[in-house]
Amino acid sequence: MLIGCVLNDAWAGKAKAISTQAAEEGLMILIAGANVVRFAPALIVSEEEVKTGLDRFELACQHFLAGASS
Repeated sequence: MLIGCVLNDAWAGKAKAISTQAAEEGLMILIAGANVVRFAPALIVSEEEVKTGLDRFELACQHFLAGASS
């Protein structure tokens, strides 16, 4: 499974910064150029692990946005 998310124009070029913030929250994501973050979970990922990963990604995004607006 591989899911890519294209960043909108307001956040173009920020994929690396988002990836770095995600790593600080304990989540490993991939980047595909400056405008795409990718998720590549194991094929045997559980629903609970998906929820945990999404919770961590949400937290990473919140922290990224808080830093971007200051």
